[in-house]
Amino acid sequence: MGDACDIKLNNQVYNVLKKHSQTEQKRHQRVKDKEEKATAEMSMDANTRLILFKMVNNGLLESVGGAIATGKESVVFHALGGEIQENGKVVPTECAIKVFKTVLSEFKNRSEYVKDDFRFKNPRKVLRVWAEKEFLNLNRMNRVGIRCPQVVKLKKHVLVLSFIGQDGHPAPKLKDVVFNDQESKLAAFNDCQELMVRLYRECRLVHADLSEFNLLYWDSKCWMIDVSQAVDLSHPKSLVFLARDCQNIVDYFACAGLDEVPTVRELFNRITDMNIESSDDDFLLQVQQFALQNRPVQFKADKAKPAAAELRKYYEYKGEQNSRDASPARDYH
Repeated sequence: MGDACDIKLNNQVYNVLKKHSQTEQKRHQRVKDKEEKATAEMSMDANTRLILFKMVNNGLLESVGGAIATGKESVVFHALGGEIQENGKVVPTECAIKVFKTVLSEFKNRSEYVKDDFRFKNPRKVLRVWAEKEFLNLNRMNRVGIRCPQVVKLKKHVLVLSFIGQDGHPAPKLKDVVFNDQESKLAAFNDCQELMVRLYRECRLVHADLSEFNLLYWDSKCWMIDVSQAVDLSHPKSLVFLARDCQNIVDYFACAGLDEVPTVRELFNRITDMNIESSDDDFLLQVQQFALQNRPVQFKADKAKPAAAELRKYYEYKGEQNSRDASPARDYH
């Protein structure tokens, strides 16, 4: 009788301990998942650490410092360049490492920039190649000499760029600059306008998210950053995005106290060399209608792959006749 009671008691103790163990395992897994998610949202997950370790081990970087900027889609770290040359170029003494976040929710509002791009037919692919889009756009800007970070290295979702600033201190954003007189305000506006004109006419790109938050002010000049969402003029909404960029720039300099700020329509016409005549109230509507009615024949023919023009220009620049399925970034890995 006593043995039977002992067996029954032991079974009860075993079941309690088993249940407790299962509960602890589930709790531990929840904590682990939460930690991994938090790490992924801050972009420094195990995969990212491995990529950076290899860059340091290979001599591309000497060391990696702390975060200097955090945005919706990426985190930027400061780093010291190594002693080796990358693709025939000397690695800068100071570098900025832009690590794109790998959480799908970070990109839920960014589909309009990539849904008509031949590289992003699969929405989840955005998580893996969003850095490649900035890589391509920066390279196009670098080729014509627009002030922007120089590309050093692209590896998966990690992009190494030249550092705009000095001694680990990044250049201030335009929104944080205090202009003391009308001359400096006008010079900054003209500089910003020149960047927009050259980006449109020479690079055939539209920033699509330009504002005082995406412009740095260094050596009394404006520098353009964060071009991962920039679109080729083949994009169906490129002119609409440009009109929005113009609105942001006009609003900023008006609030900064610049005298005689042009209207959005005037700035848009200066950049595009168009002559859209409309009242300022319905200007955006006029731009939308113009974009629908005046799309070039070649872009209409590429409707299934509207960014194919970008790939053609890339191959013309490289002097190669590669397959359309090839990834432009592979040449730089």
